[in-house]
Amino acid sequence: MALTIWRFILVYVIYVIICLFFAAISYSILKRDIRDRLNQLLALFHLFLVFSLISNFIYASISDPSSEYVVEFMHKFSMYLIIVASGFLLLFIVLLYNPESKFALIKYQVLILIIYNLFGIGAFFIPDGVKVTILSDGTQLYPVWNIYFFIYYIAILFPNMIISLIITIKIYKNFQIEALAKRMKKFLLGLCCIYYMGFGVGITNFLNIPLLRTIFTLTQAVPIIGVILIYYSVGTSLKESKQ
Repeated sequence: MALTIWRFILVYVIYVIICLFFAAISYSILKRDIRDRLNQLLALFHLFLVFSLISNFIYASISDPSSEYVVEFMHKFSMYLIIVASGFLLLFIVLLYNPESKFALIKYQVLILIIYNLFGIGAFFIPDGVKVTILSDGTQLYPVWNIYFFIYYIAILFPNMIISLIITIKIYKNFQIEALAKRMKKFLLGLCCIYYMGFGVGITNFLNIPLLRTIFTLTQAVPIIGVILIYYSVGTSLKESKQ
């Protein structure tokens, strides 16, 4: 057996479902208009989360105790993808709020993404940031983060969340049309669901409390709901009809 039962359910059942949802949403967004910059950013956000989940699928199957360092590296790579994904999401929200801002220029978008890539790469250089134990029978235990890796991850995710929520609330307040305002409420709730997943991963891996991990596993419908809300709230252009 390569995984404990609850981790098997999380990785190979729940994460597979979430991965399929994210991939389907990405396809739907790009199919709508692949040339639109907002569509590209939102689709890339979902796709990078898909790549992160695929990384989980791969390293979770490793059962050789001598390969713990490989699992730890791939777990950090998975976190790197999540960090970069948060950069795409932030850019999407910024451009949704003001498509005429300087961030509409490619050079500023590239700069933001380079910064988030550097943040993600920085996680690889935290000493003993992630520890994964593989027992002699091949059972792979949950990844466990040290305090420095946890603080580094939260220090990136928390400002991203605050800025994203503040801008989204501003967009909501700018809408005078009730139908559009309702859609922004859905988008705001969807963001909260997505950030629940992001923070849940960090908190459970740092605290390493079995009950907390079980609760997190059983509440993975939350990010699925978040993806659905985000998609249907911005399914058509929200730049229109702003008064």
